[in-house]
Amino acid sequence: MILHTEPYVMLMASLPSIRLLGEKALPINPARLTERMKMLEPADRDELFAIASILSWNRIDTGDDDAAYVARAERILASIRSDTLREAALERLEIRTLIAALRRRHAGENTPVSGTAWGIGRHVETIRRNWTQPDFGMARSFPWIAQAREQLESGDSAGLERLILDVTWRAAGRHEFGHEFDFEAVVFYLMRWQLADRWARYDADAAAVRFAQLLDVALPPAASIQEAA
Repeated sequence: MILHTEPYVMLMASLPSIRLLGEKALPINPARLTERMKMLEPADRDELFAIASILSWNRIDTGDDDAAYVARAERILASIRSDTLREAALERLEIRTLIAALRRRHAGENTPVSGTAWGIGRHVETIRRNWTQPDFGMARSFPWIAQAREQLESGDSAGLERLILDVTWRAAGRHEFGHEFDFEAVVFYLMRWQLADRWARYDADAAAVRFAQLLDVALPPAASIQEAA
């Protein structure tokens, strides 16, 4: 008889694979996924919720209390037991910080004041010092930044959204190597599910906007209709 030493063999075996970003229909819905997560040990479930609380989309540049968020995120990062998950979460927050910097600069904000808590990670000071440089001096560490800046400046919000999702997806893939049936595997699965769900919902929202735009072009404005009547 083969004994499995990894704790979540049954849980991971019950989850359908999500291998491609851009699937139109996810293989498992939120309710069923939540039900599966009940198989987690209480301590792991608490840590999963903590990680999720700092990785929620766009939280870093909502305009809320940045200092409080940064302090909480750094506290949670320090408490993560797995080196792999800590590094993966940190990289994801660094990607958010860079995107937030692009958006803030594009909106005309000045260089953040030295010592203020506006971002997270190992590159915050480098970005601040190079605020006026097109790539913040970060092109070597983040080779996609030039494309992100071009999409932001051209107003290509859909392209920028897809680029961010793709970059985040690839980052998760680098960190999850070697984890198949442990707690790390569960967290990375949920990360992939979230990214795939966001992509699918974004496509649906974008399609609705495009349809509305087509209607605006095809139909006369209300005033013209009233005049015709």
